[in-house]
Amino acid sequence: MPAVISDSSPLIYLSKLGRFDLLRSLYGSLIVPKAVWDEIVLGGTGLAEADNLRRAKDQGWVRIESAGAIPAAAALRLRALDPGEAEAICLALQLRLILLIDEAAGRAVAQELGVEVTGTVGVLARATRNGLLPTLRGELDRLKAETTFRISWDLYRAAVESVGETAGEPGLD
Repeated sequence: MPAVISDSSPLIYLSKLGRFDLLRSLYGSLIVPKAVWDEIVLGGTGLAEADNLRRAKDQGWVRIESAGAIPAAAALRLRALDPGEAEAICLALQLRLILLIDEAAGRAVAQELGVEVTGTVGVLARATRNGLLPTLRGELDRLKAETTFRISWDLYRAAVESVGETAGEPGLD
């Protein structure tokens, strides 16, 4: 099972749902850019995501890496992103691994550069398909109600239908 690289938001949202360990079950190991580690662990002392990330590193299934030199073709595009997003995209490019990222601007840049991306919704959908969650709809409803995660009705509907569930009525932004 190849590792994946993650930006901060999937780590934060999965932690808030109590689903951080899905990453280990689905991907085996996780690479976290140094800038993301600093943002979550140093900047989030006492928060679930900081505790989860530190514990996962101690258990050996998370490792912290720094990106090498930024390819010239990517440098201009990456300047508009925050340091964690930029480093995560660079690592995904360099290691040719899937990138977990939620922010639209970062996803767009990563995809323009040829990086395969998924995000919190994709992780939850994969976990549902693999029998690790009872329903995707329930998890997305929790994600919306219990966190600041924003999801369009179109994405919500497409995600739940991708796992064979019905979306119900639109009530999301």
